[in-house]
Amino acid sequence: MKLIITMATLAALATTPVLADTIAREQAKADLHQARADAGKSQVQKENAQAEANTAHADAAGAQVQANAAQADASTLQAQANASQSQADAAKAQANASQNQAANAEVRADAAAANRDVALDRAADAHAEIRNN
Repeated sequence: MKLIITMATLAALATTPVLADTIAREQAKADLHQARADAGKSQVQKENAQAEANTAHADAAGAQVQANAAQADASTLQAQANASQSQADAAKAQANASQNQAANAEVRADAAAANRDVALDRAADAHAEIRNN
């Protein structure tokens, strides 16, 4: 019986490296397949991320075009507002000049009225003197 146990032990020891080698080889194959699967998943994730980045770039370019158009519109509106302000300033200056002319004309009219009154008074005095003489 001892001989059978010893032979079984020797047989087990002799086959253990073969089994261990086979197990290691199978584990390596499994690791290789898992690594390839992980690489494939990573490639898909990379491609998805690249597609998202491309979409984001396209969206950003579209937004930039819109921003440029809005800036151009704002510049046009600002130029129009500046032109309108210049026209308003010119109209105000014209109104001020007209106001000054009107004030000067009023002063001249008052002076003419005063001269007329003086002339009428002289005429009345002259008329009275003619009657008295």
